[in-house]
Amino acid sequence: MSEHPYSDKVMDHFMNPRNVGEIPDASGVGTVGNVICGDVMKMYLKIENDVIIDAKFKTFGCLPADEKIVLSEGGWIKVSDIVRGMSVINSQGCKAQAAETYQRAYSAALLKIMPFVSPFNSFRVTPEHPIFCVRRAWVEGARRQSSQKCDWLRLREEKLFSTKPDFIRAGDLSKGDYLIFNVNRDIKDNALFTKEIMRLMGYYLSEGYITAQGSVVAFAFNKKEQMYVNEVAALLKKTIGKEPKSRTRGNVIEVYVCSRKLARFLITHCNKMARNKSLSEAVLLLPFSKQRELIETYLRGDGNNYRRRLNNSKTYRIITTSESLAIQTQEILARGGIFASIRQIHKTNCYIGNRKLKDSVQYQISFMLVRDKKFVHSNNQYFFVPIKQIDTVNFTGPVYNFQVSNEPNSYLVRGFAVHNCGAAVATSSMVTEMVKGKSIQEALKISNQTVAEALGGLPPIKMHCSVLAEEALRSALKDYYQKQGRPAPFADKPAGHGHGR
Repeated sequence: MSEHPYSDKVMDHFMNPRNVGEIPDASGVGTVGNVICGDVMKMYLKIENDVIIDAKFKTFGCLPADEKIVLSEGGWIKVSDIVRGMSVINSQGCKAQAAETYQRAYSAALLKIMPFVSPFNSFRVTPEHPIFCVRRAWVEGARRQSSQKCDWLRLREEKLFSTKPDFIRAGDLSKGDYLIFNVNRDIKDNALFTKEIMRLMGYYLSEGYITAQGSVVAFAFNKKEQMYVNEVAALLKKTIGKEPKSRTRGNVIEVYVCSRKLARFLITHCNKMARNKSLSEAVLLLPFSKQRELIETYLRGDGNNYRRRLNNSKTYRIITTSESLAIQTQEILARGGIFASIRQIHKTNCYIGNRKLKDSVQYQISFMLVRDKKFVHSNNQYFFVPIKQIDTVNFTGPVYNFQVSNEPNSYLVRGFAVHNCGAAVATSSMVTEMVKGKSIQEALKISNQTVAEALGGLPPIKMHCSVLAEEALRSALKDYYQKQGRPAPFADKPAGHGHGR
């Protein structure tokens, strides 16, 4: 027996869908969408003498192999590396498991969607992929354009919050629409992580290192940072009960202590080496009140702040060579209601004296605690992030998708909520095969139940996909009769599921 939640026929029609594409001179075209699962389906029919001679469909969204999925343990992973049973985060900020993964060949356009804030979080999807969003046109009182630069991005926050997000195909999105950004909202406190430990970990992330074969924990500061030196010394004394030592080398003061136990703890929860530092899941799930202590001391070591103009609020910046740590810092701040931007910086042709340094990549995390003007909005459940730009790029290669185990059957791509369903592809493929050569009257006898049976059955939570396929067929037939100027010889069926806007 197959271990897939779907039958072999469903998997065959998903992996090798029949009749994908468009019919340029279609006799009838039907488009339907499902809010519950995010599926969008478009069916094309070629009809002669009331007989369907050809049928095609478009209805699937996928991601290129290197697109990144948010894991429940923190950080991102390539969609091509997702395996069954792996835990991800869904659109509600809750943990969900990957139930099945899919791969297929693709040669067509991808859309690159760039948020107004944090271009590092830009992502690519196929045009049919459902994106969780609020379209600007849905927001009451939203201006479409303005004479002032960027003014079109601003609107009344309460109107935005009262507008319910929906799953919309990526190809229908526009500049200024709002993407939904979320993070893991689970909270698990742990008494082990005291205020002192969290502050020490923040200093370790920025200035700390392990030496002497894992027996010594050391911190390096500029001589002008005596206040930080004193705090680290006090934190070490309080947490492990040992008096740390210090030494001065040029303009650098090193504070160090011999403790394998502390070294193991820091490696477990912060890793080691600047480029590899990252936080454990235990730290990422702590209450933000504790995480904030870590951010504060991390900022002291690897950060700064500035005002773009004298009357502007402060912008805080942290620089790291660890991509994982940059992403996790963004996630922690988001848990505290602060949306941070990440910018990738390529350092080239850098010198110390006459010595050329190796080219490197750094990540700058920027955020504000108080904003004079809001472009990103938070309702304490998720963030509304406006789209700055949508580009079309040609792509040939494998694309991937996966099914999650529970509602709302969504996941996060670089923090942004998306959705997809393999059953929608299979049901569309099967319907187009079933209707070819049939008269309209015969085609109208095809129900969602007969589609499901032809596929060897569908899981109960996926029966709505067969309903969607039936509705797409009837919608295309209705369009055919309208173009003919003839009344359709059938009545619309009551919608069994919610539909997109």
